[in-house]
Amino acid sequence: MEINHFSHYHRLVLLDQETGTDQSPKHYCSGCEEAVEGSTYGCGNCCFFLHKKCAELPGEINHPIHRQHPLVLSVRNSGRFICKLCRRRPKGFAYHCSSCQFDLDIRCATHPQLVAEDFQKLQHFSHDHPLIFVQNIDFVNKKKNCSGCQRCMSSPFYCCLDCRFYLHKKCAELSPKNKITHHTHQKHPLFLLAKLPPLHHDMNYKGFVYYCSICEFGIPIRYTFVHEHQLEVVEETSTDESAKSSCSRCKEQVQESTSYSCGKCRFFIHKQCAELPLEVSHPFHLQHPLIFHDDTWRKCNVCLKGNQFGYQCTSCEFNLDIRCAMHPHFVAGDLQKLQHFSHDHPLIFVEDIHEIKRKEDVCSGCQEPMSTPFYCCPNCKFYLHKKCAETELPLEINHPSHRKHPLFRLAKSPPHQEKCSCYLCKKSYKGFVYYCSLCEFGFKAADAFLQTVITKIHEHPLTPFLTTNPFICNACGTGEYQFSFPYICSQCSLMFHKDCVSLSRSIKITRHHHRLSHIYFFQEKEAKERECNICHDEVNVEYGSYCCSKCNYFAHVNCAIDEDLLEEDEEEESKLSASDDLTGDISCAFTVIKPGEIKHFAHEHNLIFSDRGVKDGQSCEGCMRPIATSFYYCEDCDFFIHEGCAKLKKKGRHWGSKHSMELFFYIIFRCTYCWFWNSGFGYKCDEFDSTMCSRCHEILDSCTVERHEHPLFFDHKYEGTCCGCGFKFRRGFRCKDKKCKFAIHYRCLVLPNTARYKYDDNHSLALTFHDDHHRSQCYCDICEEDRDPNRWFYHCADCDVSAHPYCVLRESPYVKLGKPFRYAGHHQHPVTFVKIDFNPPKCNECDRPCRDKLAIRCTESDCNYISHWDWYCLSPGDILHRDL
Repeated sequence: MEINHFSHYHRLVLLDQETGTDQSPKHYCSGCEEAVEGSTYGCGNCCFFLHKKCAELPGEINHPIHRQHPLVLSVRNSGRFICKLCRRRPKGFAYHCSSCQFDLDIRCATHPQLVAEDFQKLQHFSHDHPLIFVQNIDFVNKKKNCSGCQRCMSSPFYCCLDCRFYLHKKCAELSPKNKITHHTHQKHPLFLLAKLPPLHHDMNYKGFVYYCSICEFGIPIRYTFVHEHQLEVVEETSTDESAKSSCSRCKEQVQESTSYSCGKCRFFIHKQCAELPLEVSHPFHLQHPLIFHDDTWRKCNVCLKGNQFGYQCTSCEFNLDIRCAMHPHFVAGDLQKLQHFSHDHPLIFVEDIHEIKRKEDVCSGCQEPMSTPFYCCPNCKFYLHKKCAETELPLEINHPSHRKHPLFRLAKSPPHQEKCSCYLCKKSYKGFVYYCSLCEFGFKAADAFLQTVITKIHEHPLTPFLTTNPFICNACGTGEYQFSFPYICSQCSLMFHKDCVSLSRSIKITRHHHRLSHIYFFQEKEAKERECNICHDEVNVEYGSYCCSKCNYFAHVNCAIDEDLLEEDEEEESKLSASDDLTGDISCAFTVIKPGEIKHFAHEHNLIFSDRGVKDGQSCEGCMRPIATSFYYCEDCDFFIHEGCAKLKKKGRHWGSKHSMELFFYIIFRCTYCWFWNSGFGYKCDEFDSTMCSRCHEILDSCTVERHEHPLFFDHKYEGTCCGCGFKFRRGFRCKDKKCKFAIHYRCLVLPNTARYKYDDNHSLALTFHDDHHRSQCYCDICEEDRDPNRWFYHCADCDVSAHPYCVLRESPYVKLGKPFRYAGHHQHPVTFVKIDFNPPKCNECDRPCRDKLAIRCTESDCNYISHWDWYCLSPGDILHRDL
């Protein structure tokens, strides 16, 4: 059967439901944008498909929610349609009224509730027209707010389509006859109004308000909705659950004070945070009152931390988070102030607030990162360390480095010419300086009073040498021109950068298992180049470096002392090293029962050693890769594990982490490094709440891969494009050959060499690194999008099939399917992971088909529960799921 359809210039053929590839889920209906299923019209030449029901839609309808004019079926034109009901931009068909510019996508236009006029109407006090109740349509435009509470719209809701007026169901059901008593205004009851009276021109409130006409006091209804569920009072003697929880507003733990909690969704809020005033007059900003906000992430002008909840002055862009706004000393006006030469306003002393860790927030005096205690001017965002603010700097000095003229103290360096290469311009220094305007010469105020120092790096005292001539530092081997005055040891004829005098004689870094010792030179009997094992550039052995004499390991000083690699606390490091040097049953993940038989922590039965082959399709329970070498297996269960995976250490250090990592065995977890979902073994670091799969864990910081001719090394400062997938990334592997621009991140590095796709069981797809065809001939056979011939892809030479790696693998190539486990709090029965390709049931959470993606399904035969395994349906990202 063939038809002509206005949306396509070729005739469309009716395809039988059982027509092989024509019913492939990779094809979508051009009308409703959903995957083609059932009877479908299609044009094979153009890959154009229409559901039979979409092809037979009437060209013109009279719709009950727009009776003024008929609606005409149209095809989108550059996305100009926006559905008046769900606010969606349809890419397929829509019903359109050109006179009123009124649009409905076909899903809303054909919704049974609306077509049958089976919708509830409400005459609301806030609007002139009746509102229509909409229940089973997703509202997709997150920029559209409810006219009542001013929060983002969501279903169910009431609406007036002609006026674009929307109300949440709970907002629409509020009655103006109801009155409330609020903690911010306990004198009189508050009554509901559609908007604030006009006399309050200074209050920027929108939406519904509760109002007291006697006191002319108003509060938006959004601030009366602390939480959607009933809250219970939790006293100071809290449960173990609340002891680990934090307040949803101030982010502090809730166990030390009375709070409210919701048993359904682990919501906690301090009593004092729930009862915050809506408006305060604060000593830090006396010009205007500060208004409470809870809608946008803002940075506090005092503590420099960001928070969604706080107080703001929209006129001055002044913000305070809750902790600073409600701090007892600040509220009481008990402020220590200082009038400093570098700023016009008095500075306020801030001491007992949380620690500041943001490196981009620096002291205006020394340009070092901020830390408590400090002085600040919150309105000007001006900050000084306590030491910088209280140090008395003379106004004028005579300095040996510049004998022509005196140097004057300035709060910052004056502007120089654009290409100036003096000390201050090279360093882009903006802090306190001593300066000669006649010679345009200056230096940091801290360098004006250098003294002889005794350091760990050298046995003799070091004396400042007041010269601006260039030199090479004997401690680190790098040159510096007019960046700072050097220190010298006249006995040893050594010169040091100011920053290098504080170097340690020995350090511990994450990249090497022994301590590194500092040396000033390294003598060799034969000419040989030494390579830094971190950046892999040459090390000049005539100058200082760090080395390990046991392993012949060398590193540049500046590479070794990088904060991402250097162990900060030597004492703590020694404790961790001792704890990680585990022996016997503590470090080992298994116990030897007898030769060839072990008891592993990941399995309840004993495991037997074997070096024989296994059946095709068997994979290791630890790394989820096929078993081809010696392994352990269980005689009672279908459990196999590589010998190498069985011998993984239960606890240890990884070259990429400063903290100890512990081995675990979970049914599923997300690897922080490659970002794949995994089953089996992994390592977790509780300090940073990170996890690493066993495949990423076995990769060394210097490695070779068969996909590239040169060796690679891990560069923690690299920022660029991955040669495997073309995505931008930070911190990854790049080529040791400086002429080669090859770089790759973890996700592409752990891709399997071969993979299978669900529609091709006969052949494996091989990972391929370059396509010699012209770009116009390169496309993915799965998603049918263009494919970059210079990026990696999977290819089957027998079938001539090529596809993007992630179209083949998705996000869960290493997840164990079919293994029952319990997902506590979401379903009462055991569930298992599944991937459904054909005739997928609909998800119980979002009502979308569970096709192609990872899902969990109930193992009980009489229970039909199934759900997508993603953030929209289950929010699995916050939890590691142990095999129960």
